[in-house]
Amino acid sequence: MGFGRWLLLSGVCLVLATEKSTHSVQWRGSLTKMDETGRTAYNGLVTRAQFYKDFVYLCIPRLKPNCKATLVRMRFSDAPMNDVTTENPNIELFPSWTPQTEGDCSCLQSAVDLYLDEMKILWVLDVGSIKFVQSNPTDRCYPKVLGINVETGKTEHVISLQSLIEPISRVQFIVADYDKDGKCYLYISDAATMSIIVWDVTNKVGHRVMLPDDVISENAPKDVLYLALVRKATSTLLYFTYRSGEKMFFIDTKCLRKEASTAKSSEVGLKPARLIILGTDGLDCVYFRYEIYPDIYKWNTNTPFSQDNFQLVHTGGQLTPTQVMPYYSWNVMMLCESNLSEYLNPNSKPSDAINSLTVMQVA
Repeated sequence: MGFGRWLLLSGVCLVLATEKSTHSVQWRGSLTKMDETGRTAYNGLVTRAQFYKDFVYLCIPRLKPNCKATLVRMRFSDAPMNDVTTENPNIELFPSWTPQTEGDCSCLQSAVDLYLDEMKILWVLDVGSIKFVQSNPTDRCYPKVLGINVETGKTEHVISLQSLIEPISRVQFIVADYDKDGKCYLYISDAATMSIIVWDVTNKVGHRVMLPDDVISENAPKDVLYLALVRKATSTLLYFTYRSGEKMFFIDTKCLRKEASTAKSSEVGLKPARLIILGTDGLDCVYFRYEIYPDIYKWNTNTPFSQDNFQLVHTGGQLTPTQVMPYYSWNVMMLCESNLSEYLNPNSKPSDAINSLTVMQVA
């Protein structure tokens, strides 16, 4: 079965299976196994996650001192069912036993986003700098992208973004796309420069694409530039918007690859309020929440971008949602949450982080 057909069938099953599954796990501080001696360390707050087979791969930006790891994995199938008190789930470095030393530019410095593609490559966006809460970033290394095979644990791609960034750059999100010939392309948001970085993995070359002038108003902060990759029957569309932007846009990824231009981008519509894009189902639907509320909504991109078509799919609690992603092995949509607001307090420690992975109430 081809990937496209498998993905379509999986997407159909997501809605049917969600109500039957209530698996969730919550733990404190990401106590991670650091080496073969069994040494452990607290590694803070999980912001992004990707699932493959029995494992979940977790992104832990270095927001606090003494976070020893920034990319880890956990055997999710072994996690306690509906356990909200787990202190030490089976978390380990990924790749196993590969150092993640601060200041060593050959190592991961601070992973901020993950994307698992159809060829089982986990793309990891490393900003290269360490930014502790209430302090200026320490720029130790240039941003880079790692492509890690989740079947073998081997790092197959190391991509430096040095030639594609500016001194003010802030890379934030990454997605991966394949064209009809099977060539892989990466799209990376750079909020500060109002651009999307495009990387041709096959030919090992990249370029920057500037966004339309009206993507954000002149006086609004260039804060967070969200990306959402949506697959249609005959094309792949990249949706993009700033948190402080008033509008949502999309563009066919072919224009980014071949024309290196957003001139053919289209305005989707005005946002009713500030939105935080949380992810997609791998097909047509985008998940988001409003900036100050934890409830999660789904928008099917085949319908007009309006509140009438925003479906409430998850009622939030005390934790802050940071990502929604599919778990194809279980045919469900998963939610990554944490005590983000409390963790950003200057007095909090890595061990104070509360992390949660939960099956969505409705897909």
